[in-house]
Amino acid sequence: MASGDIQSDESLYPIAVLIDELRNEDVQLRLNSIKKLSTIALALGVDRTRSELIPFLTDTIYDEDEVLLALAEQLGTFTQLVGGESHVHVLLPPLESLAQVEETIVRDKAVESLRLLAPQHSTTDLETYFVPTVKRLAQGDWFTSRTSASGLISVCYARVSNHVKGELRQLFKSLCQDDTPMVRRAAASKLGEFAKVVEADYLRQELVPLFNNLANDEQDSVRLLAIEAGIAMAGLFRHEDLEQQMMQTLRAATEDKSWRVRYVIADKLVDLQKAVGPEITKNDLVTAYCSLLKDPEAEVRAAAASKLKDFCNNLPTDTREQVIMAQILPCVKDMVGDMNQHVKSALASVIMGLSPILGKDNTLEHLLPLFLNQLKDDYPEVRLNIISNLDCINEVIGVRQLSQSLLPAIVELANDAKWRVRLGIIEYMPLLAGQLGPEFFDEKLSSLCMSWLTDHVFAIREAATNNLKKLVEKFGRDWAQNTVIPKVIQLAREQNYLYRMTCLFAINVLAEPCGQEVTQRMMLPTVITLASDPVANVRFNVAKTLQRIYSAIDQSTLGSQVKPCLEKLNQDADHDVQYFANEALEKILAARFSLNNYDKEDSTRTLMSSNFVALEELSEFLDPQGRLDLKSLALQTLLSITASKEGRHLILSLPNDDSKPSLLSRVCHLIFEDVQESIRFDSLLFLINLTSDNKLSILNHKQTSITNDFWLQLLKRCIDDRQYEHADAGCKLLSNITSRTITIDQINEFIDHLDKNYPSWFDHLIQAFSTIDYNLKKNNLDYLSGVLVNLTQSKIIRERLRSNEHLKRLLCFTDQNHSTIRRGSVACILKNCCFDHESHEKLIHDENDNDEFICALLLPLAGPTADELTEEENEQLPIDLQYLPSTKQRESDRDIQQILLETILLLCATKPVRAYLRSKQIYYIIRQYHQQENLDFNSSRTCERIIQILIGDEDYYVETDNLLELNIPDNLREKFQEIDKKEEAENIIDE
Repeated sequence: MASGDIQSDESLYPIAVLIDELRNEDVQLRLNSIKKLSTIALALGVDRTRSELIPFLTDTIYDEDEVLLALAEQLGTFTQLVGGESHVHVLLPPLESLAQVEETIVRDKAVESLRLLAPQHSTTDLETYFVPTVKRLAQGDWFTSRTSASGLISVCYARVSNHVKGELRQLFKSLCQDDTPMVRRAAASKLGEFAKVVEADYLRQELVPLFNNLANDEQDSVRLLAIEAGIAMAGLFRHEDLEQQMMQTLRAATEDKSWRVRYVIADKLVDLQKAVGPEITKNDLVTAYCSLLKDPEAEVRAAAASKLKDFCNNLPTDTREQVIMAQILPCVKDMVGDMNQHVKSALASVIMGLSPILGKDNTLEHLLPLFLNQLKDDYPEVRLNIISNLDCINEVIGVRQLSQSLLPAIVELANDAKWRVRLGIIEYMPLLAGQLGPEFFDEKLSSLCMSWLTDHVFAIREAATNNLKKLVEKFGRDWAQNTVIPKVIQLAREQNYLYRMTCLFAINVLAEPCGQEVTQRMMLPTVITLASDPVANVRFNVAKTLQRIYSAIDQSTLGSQVKPCLEKLNQDADHDVQYFANEALEKILAARFSLNNYDKEDSTRTLMSSNFVALEELSEFLDPQGRLDLKSLALQTLLSITASKEGRHLILSLPNDDSKPSLLSRVCHLIFEDVQESIRFDSLLFLINLTSDNKLSILNHKQTSITNDFWLQLLKRCIDDRQYEHADAGCKLLSNITSRTITIDQINEFIDHLDKNYPSWFDHLIQAFSTIDYNLKKNNLDYLSGVLVNLTQSKIIRERLRSNEHLKRLLCFTDQNHSTIRRGSVACILKNCCFDHESHEKLIHDENDNDEFICALLLPLAGPTADELTEEENEQLPIDLQYLPSTKQRESDRDIQQILLETILLLCATKPVRAYLRSKQIYYIIRQYHQQENLDFNSSRTCERIIQILIGDEDYYVETDNLLELNIPDNLREKFQEIDKKEEAENIIDE
């Protein structure tokens, strides 16, 4: 249909609606409007965006912080929407206002956007527009504007004239000396960034004094930020100049009265070390570091301890070992016995990194006693951190040196009262195993790993099973057969059912690394045995395990052991066991019937041939006069095959042989000829399953082609026989065959066949569907609407619906009182009828001019108009939409809502109908619908398109009376598509 043109035409959503929503009391509506600014700007064009939209936004910056935050973010991306870099300065006024608001996060986002826009200014525009903006902010009365100015000076400094540079340096100096601590703090945070763009002479003459003043500020929050900036500035000086310029202040910071400042020094010490070079490090920083390691505050000591390895690595190579041994190691020895657990934990995480630096002899003499001491620490985190870094010491002296001390520590951690500690040691066990070797592991730690399988915490048992998998991958299958699997199998005989389940969980993860032979010989018998467990939880986990490990079992064993076991579980008294057993059976059956499991062509052909023979044998039992039990069993088998895609493909791939009835034709005969109701119903279910696949068509077979009399007889039975007990199933089947893989030519062929052999079929179908309780066997015939929807793909049927008042009989079914299937299908029928734009006027102007059609579309979308609309607005609506009571509920299904909205949008295509819709004031209904909370993204966007058309200027928006015939230039179409994608991505993130 031609609806693609109107649907691809992105809603221009006029400025009037934006203003209306920005003034709405609902914050979410205002926020949504702000997020659509790029769409609005594109619609308005660059001139109107600069002259109307930006001034409007500048004047309305008084809103919730969430809305202002979104606005600040949007404006940073507006350069191209205001005409490119030559006009980027028009974005400065609203961002300047946003940079002065009280909320910090909004100011920061506005500054971020201004920093993005600064490089886009030409040198002239930078001095003409951007720098004055910075000056106004820096000289503002409120501290909020001055804090924002601090972040803007550095981004424009490099590109302005020397005179302006001097003014900017003076501005920054005034900010650093501001009376308000918040401003000084902001300036201190940007000092390092500003120093990188300032000329070297001014760096020494002006910025270093500013740094010294800020580093000695009375507020510790200012001092600590100044120290961070000072560390960044240190890298800008030659090492010989640093001592004179900055080192005195930095040395003093290591002894600052505020622990927060000392913490910053400790945390940034390695960065400072790299900046100042080896000489100053040796003369000053080593002493400062030792001081920090002995700091009275635990937080400072912990931060300093965490830098031990990196700091020592960066020491001058020629004196590194001497400095560590003489100055740093004594402090480290004292910290091993620190009273604070966080300090000891931080030290334990890095201390082993000293081993490669100091070498084997020093490690054995000095470090090894410290490691052993930490392995006996009272705090489990300390012991865990030592164990997690064993690879460092293993490279130097080998982990065997620690083995005797490791074992008690590991055992103690493994039995810790805190389960998270036990979980931690489990995660390091594969690392230990690789370093200690299989012999030591089997002797000392194997029993420990197995004991975790019976831990009372599930997370431990689960981690233990995954640990076993990693150990098997490390030590190999032979080790698994001799050490692990026998102990896992013993769990199947435990009294506690949780341990028996752990046995199954272990088998789940061990099957893959152990391989097919070991799985079948050692583990499968245990799983089969547990299928008779008295506890239902164990039995359904047997089904899940068999489903998990079936790929490690050969086909013969699947058929002889696994399948009978699952079939037994499928008859279990417990519903959960039945469910998981049936799920496993379906998966294994799909694998056995799969035509893609064999690489060789001959094997594939052989498999297909054997499957075809089996199906032909089953079809022999499908005789209306045959034995009931055999027919029932054959149909149940066929139903289970149609549960998978491979099974359906196999059935539809059966070769055609005209000499005897096919499987499909036999099933079709059962539907009409068998005397047993259950057989007729199962036959219908078989065909329903077979036609439920989008990619497989039953209509390609001669016995079930679209012109076969079977479909005509089935339709006739459903709509003429009011006593037909399976009318709903029959309608579902007819809906499937007309909706899945059928072409428009086949639909027209089907209609022609019905017209010739059953002339009154269409009248009878409409009557059956539109008559409540038509079927006397309680079939609701809802799926007839699905058949009708599919047939309305043909223009022939759409024309029939519009004549003889057939369509009017369907309008009432958009009401909420009917089923979702019926409501949704009727909505689709109405939409399909609107694709013929030449019939739009006929649809809305009936003989009585009572607005039935448009009311049928709007009533499900309308709320209680008596409460939502004014009296004047109510009086302008069609009579059926006026003063709806407070109990009126909108359509609850989002898909149906969207279909109804798209139908209204299609009606907006032609000019006379647009005039009609405006005259009926349907805008009020759409507006109220659009203001709902949590409105679906697609529905919201379709609403906006309708609103744009209804309240827009007719001459302004269209060049033709019919929007379906409107040609959209490719460049605009591409822009609209990009906006579509962007909005959809943003919507996904929001959700």
